[in-house]
Amino acid sequence: MRALVYHSAHEVKVDTVPDPILQHADDIILRVSATAICGSDLHLYRGKVPGLMSGDILGHEFMGEVVETGPTVSKLQRGDRVVVPFVIACGRCHFCERQLYAACETTNPDRGTILNKKTLRSGAAMFGYTHHYGGVPGGQAEYVRVLRRRPGRPDGGGVRAHAGGRDAVHGRPCRLPAGVRA
Repeated sequence: MRALVYHSAHEVKVDTVPDPILQHADDIILRVSATAICGSDLHLYRGKVPGLMSGDILGHEFMGEVVETGPTVSKLQRGDRVVVPFVIACGRCHFCERQLYAACETTNPDRGTILNKKTLRSGAAMFGYTHHYGGVPGGQAEYVRVLRRRPGRPDGGGVRAHAGGRDAVHGRPCRLPAGVRA
């Protein structure tokens, strides 16, 4: 597949990279239909965020269509259109229970970019950011592996299926920006 790959500061290229594969029974593979460039991507492009390595796939704002699901995925199926939040949250920790998903204490195995010596946990893992935030390949690609279920969260933890105008994970009405069709 083709993906936007970081090589060094001020050097990103669309390269051919291996297609993502299911790694866990609750993963999904998504064909990306739309992606965006965020101001955070500019910091990465300029080499200003530590932990980005040559070969990393960028992109943490994306949506698309489910093309493959792991055997334990039950709320999404091939053909569903989903919007994926950039953070990967567990849904069960102190912060997730307060709907502060970007501060999830469990999904990021790395230190983050905390510069002090306190024993603070870093923020949640993120798609397409740096290895300080999990090193998870991003969505500026033709396909992306989405961690379907977050650790300890039986409902899927954030992947939104916009089928029939409802969030397939929680059953709530979807609120997409004007002009955006799911």
